[in-house]
Amino acid sequence: MPARCRNCLVTHSNPTTFALTLTASPFTSDQHARALRFGQAVVAAGHRLQQVFFYQDAVMAAQTAASCHADWARLAEQAGCPLYVCVSAAERRGVVETAAPWEIVGLGDWLNGLQVQRHLHFGD
Repeated sequence: MPARCRNCLVTHSNPTTFALTLTASPFTSDQHARALRFGQAVVAAGHRLQQVFFYQDAVMAAQTAASCHADWARLAEQAGCPLYVCVSAAERRGVVETAAPWEIVGLGDWLNGLQVQRHLHFGD
């Protein structure tokens, strides 16, 4: 019989798939730290992180000046998931170039990646 997972609070025999969406600025909010800890726990528990989507002020995390930039890149590498940055939000905030694993995409890509069992939003 499968054990109850303490991270997602369900009993299952297969890994749970997760997607994260962030909307808060990495410069003025603790939501990035919370989301990173959650993502690390998902991976450590053997679950699958499908995508992380940065929207509104959260797109600033794609800039190397953001303290969480390298942490997100490490998580993406460990999880094998993309870090999606909303193109419209990025353009409005002057984020015009990113390097792997960061990808500037449209909302359609975000929607395609939401075929998951759990979607969590981190924002203010």
